[in-house]
Amino acid sequence: MHDIKSIRDNPQAFDAGLARRGLKPLSASLLAIDETRRAAILASEQAQARRNAASKEIGDAKKAKDEARAAKLMAEVAELKTTMPQLEAAAKAADEELTKELSAIPNIPFDDVPDGVDEHGNVQHHVFGNKRNYGFAPKLHDDLGTALGDMDFEAAAKLSGARFVVLKKGLARLERALGQFMLNLHVDEHGYTEINPPLLVRNEIIVRHRTIAEVRG
Repeated sequence: MHDIKSIRDNPQAFDAGLARRGLKPLSASLLAIDETRRAAILASEQAQARRNAASKEIGDAKKAKDEARAAKLMAEVAELKTTMPQLEAAAKAADEELTKELSAIPNIPFDDVPDGVDEHGNVQHHVFGNKRNYGFAPKLHDDLGTALGDMDFEAAAKLSGARFVVLKKGLARLERALGQFMLNLHVDEHGYTEINPPLLVRNEIIVRHRTIAEVRG
């Protein structure tokens, strides 16, 4: 997913990269959402800070026996407690909107990637080894897999959408064998510890890991 800070720092370069993929400029709309998000986060943080400060001031006012000021501060804290959930919800909604928009944008091509309208604009970068000369006309892997009944694109499209495939029979076994080979290699030769955790976990474990992920994000 794209980094909004990078877009904020250089929106022209971001739009130029999108143009190379035949897409319209998006930096202005993304930055508008980001501005709303940042303002909502700031308002929420300021309300939290003010509530904390006012709560402390209530104690100071009571110590000074200034009941009028204490009552005023208590009313302010009560109002903040009412408005803070709304501010937090607005910040969360803006953050989710920005994440949704950014995650739908394709990657920007590197500078050395040639421009082209479709796959026919691709160029060969380099070649390893000699090209094999078969005694027959090779088939594309998807044509071969479909003809053998080992690749089912229609079922995959219903399950997950385009560009996915359901592997069956021999190809499914090959996929499993490759995964097994990789695990054995790293466990036997690279010191990896193989772990098979329970598939079901307690609710508090899910909440804890979700909280850690949100903090890290």
